[in-house]
Order: sequence, then structure tokens, then C-alpha cells
Amino acid sequence: MSETLAPVEVETVLEAISTEMSIAAVACGHLDVALGKILEVVPAEHRLAVMHELHMVDMLAQHITAITDFTGRVLHESHHTGRLEVNDALNAITLGDVAARLRASLQAKAG
Repeated sequence: MSETLAPVEVETVLEAISTEMSIAAVACGHLDVALGKILEVVPAEHRLAVMHELHMVDMLAQHITAITDFTGRVLHESHHTGRLEVNDALNAITLGDVAARLRASLQAKAG
């Protein structure tokens, strides 16, 4: 059984999430390299499938990076204002689908 934590500041949670997402981004990079090596040795008739998987890993890496950057930017802004200002962080996300989903989720919860 794990230890029960006392309540923590939102900033502390965002910092932990950002750190974990950075670790996931590095792991995704290693996966991309591994699939690239597999692509070099796979028979020609299967290369398209591996290339598709490489594309999916690239999209995952971009998604992870977008969430990491968003979280880091929100964290940075919260240090200055004490509130979670998300507009600049949302506008900095380069993946439109991710930004749209986050914006919709935040708007729904804001009322």
C-alpha cells in the first residue's frame, strides 16, 4: 500500500506531470529510433506498414511534446499570477486537434 499524500499545490502537480511527460517524450524518441532500424531490415513488401507505424510514433511524440509544453507554460504563468492562465499556452500548441480538445475541455469545466 502506498503512502497517502497530503494535498499539494496545483503548481506541484503540473510540475510533476510536465516532468513525466518529458520522460515519455524521450521514450517515444527511442521507439522512433528502434522502428527506424527495423525499417532498414524489413522486407520491401512490409515497409509501408512499418512506415505507417513510424508516422504514428511521430504523431505520438508531437502530442506528448504539445502537452508537455502546454503544462510547462501554464506552470510558468501560474508562478506570476497565482492563477492558471491557459490562453497563451493553448495558442502555443502546434497540433490543432490537441489544442481544440484541451480548449473544449477547459471551457466545459469553466461553465
